Amino acid sequence: MSGTVPPYSAWEPTLAAIMDSDGPVLLIGGMDVGKTTFTRLLVNRATALSRRVALLDADPGQSEIGPPGCLGLAFAEAPVASLSDLPPHALAFIGNTSPAAYLLEHAAGVRRLADLADAALLIVDTCGYIQGAGARRMHQTEFDLLNPAHVIALQRGNELEPILSPMRRRTGCRVHTPPVPEVIARKSVALRTQRRAMRFASYFGSAALHSYSFDDVSLVGTWLGGGSSLPPHLLKFVNQALWPPARVYHAELSDGHLSLMVSLPLDPGLQGLSLVQQELKNRSLTATVAPRLKHLMLGLESGNGKLLGLGLLEALDFRRRTLGVLTPIRAPQAAQIVHFGTLRLAQDGREIGSLRPGEL
Repeated sequence: MSGTVPPYSAWEPTLAAIMDSDGPVLLIGGMDVGKTTFTRLLVNRATALSRRVALLDADPGQSEIGPPGCLGLAFAEAPVASLSDLPPHALAFIGNTSPAAYLLEHAAGVRRLADLADAALLIVDTCGYIQGAGARRMHQTEFDLLNPAHVIALQRGNELEPILSPMRRRTGCRVHTPPVPEVIARKSVALRTQRRAMRFASYFGSAALHSYSFDDVSLVGTWLGGGSSLPPHLLKFVNQALWPPARVYHAELSDGHLSLMVSLPLDPGLQGLSLVQQELKNRSLTATVAPRLKHLMLGLESGNGKLLGLGLLEALDFRRRTLGVLTPIRAPQAAQIVHFGTLRLAQDGREIGSLRPGEL
């Protein structure tokens, strides 16, 4: 009587081929095709052969290394039961759980973390974003940045072929397309959302409130601090023109563009807007609704660009020129750069909304 066939035996030739060579390994695939499982098997195979492994988790939505909304780098020197058991060595901030609108940030994060991967074997596990021109551009850009020796493409049908076509023609790179084992199960959207919430809740469980002065940090990912603040008499004029319905807490001008921090959404047909634009001679305008920034995900970075950790924006005080940030990082005073994301979270990890592109 023959024995049971191991569930991942079809992956054995690919795993063996990778062990016979050096160079980065790039995993590509949609959701629920087994990328995390393949990565774990590869990590364990390499470490069992005494190879030091660097794992770059490039999936900000279903991350194994570090909290969601980030890319993570970890090192492995022994087999692991779960990739999430590996402590993060470094993180890169994305600010949302989907990379589709953050291709530059995603590519920059992959390259930055790869530069820190001083290991014999670098494994890059990508996200499940594979459909459309944006996905093709992201994967091709990161392929060019990493110059992998192996591409592992886990696909159902031929869904990855538009991405793989130019990679197959690159000399010095082998493209492997092992089958997706039947044992790999599909996960529901609700389960994925619940898993993210649990990871966020665990991350922010020990968070405390810290205050940052506008004068002590630089702001990235927002128009705040990018222009010249309106002097008090002009801010008073703007308030008089737009009230009712909205209060204007802060305003900046930059190259003919006016940015406003307001209490309520502004109707584009509001008569006061034309008066403001005529007086200030601005050609375009952004109105950011301040209450929508509460609980916004932030990345707190040191002066050398290291991501110290995440925070949640709890208060913006333009009179005192401070931000109130809920964060679990051990040395919040070390933050020199506050990077604004677009995802909003409750402290219990629930996702409660996302800003629109251009809203901040």
